[in-house]
Amino acid sequence: MIRYTIFFCLFLGVILNACTKDKLAATDPTMEPICDPEVNYDNTMEAIINNSCAIPTCHVSGGNAPGIYTSYQGILGDLESGEVFDEVVVERDMPRFPGVLTEEEFDLFKCWLEAGFPEN
Repeated sequence: MIRYTIFFCLFLGVILNACTKDKLAATDPTMEPICDPEVNYDNTMEAIINNSCAIPTCHVSGGNAPGIYTSYQGILGDLESGEVFDEVVVERDMPRFPGVLTEEEFDLFKCWLEAGFPEN
């Protein structure tokens, strides 16, 4: 009986050890997104900004936030000053609810800003 108990414990130990080796690698949140060089204001970012920043009560005429982001020229000054990069990428403080960014949109925003925020 002792022999079977020892054999069972060894067998169980091998099985448990083997199962722990099959885990997938965790996703690294510090990994940089793969940037598409075609991302620009006209083909990608205008829609994201209009849905997340240039929304009622925010970056629109008469809104609570400074700047009118309804056009490229309207957001350009804050892009050039680095304010948009700081608020969106560094602090991840913008946009605020209800204009939050998905992770994909955040990655696109970061790529666009790091590429020098091309218009078209």
